Amino acid sequence: MRNLYIIIFLGISGSLFSQYQLKEVGIRGGYTSGFTFRVNLEENLSYEAQLGYRDQGGIFSMYRQLHREMGMDQHGNWEFLYGFGAHAGFYFTDSYRIFFREIYFGREIFTPVIGFGGYLGIEYQLVEAPVTFGMSFQPFMELSLKQLFGINLWDFGFNVKYRF
Repeated sequence: MRNLYIIIFLGISGSLFSQYQLKEVGIRGGYTSGFTFRVNLEENLSYEAQLGYRDQGGIFSMYRQLHREMGMDQHGNWEFLYGFGAHAGFYFTDSYRIFFREIYFGREIFTPVIGFGGYLGIEYQLVEAPVTFGMSFQPFMELSLKQLFGINLWDFGFNVKYRF
């Protein structure tokens, strides 16, 4: 039994005192604003889930991200992130747009949406506090009833995350 306690203590103490945090939760402001949750699987690989709001609707996105360290100063660490992902959600719209022509319904209707997107970002992780500040660019293309095929290349945003 004493050996079991020693093994458990060694396993817990390594995870308690390591500087590598596995999870981050935060907020993002931009064209798609909302909440983010990231799980870092390895030193340079993570998955990020976003629950966002845009165009009078909700969007759930999942991104696979790769990290590249850009440099470190006395206060923190700069990282470059890139990746890809998919999203699904809904909009409420009163019009339909196809080939530069817009048709109005007269009332708002529920419109499901699915799509794919990219992720480019720069983040600054503070050393003294478990906080990360960043800026991201998330272009996407999607299929919906609002617009049969839509592309948005201007989804820039700022984020603040807490590491734990």
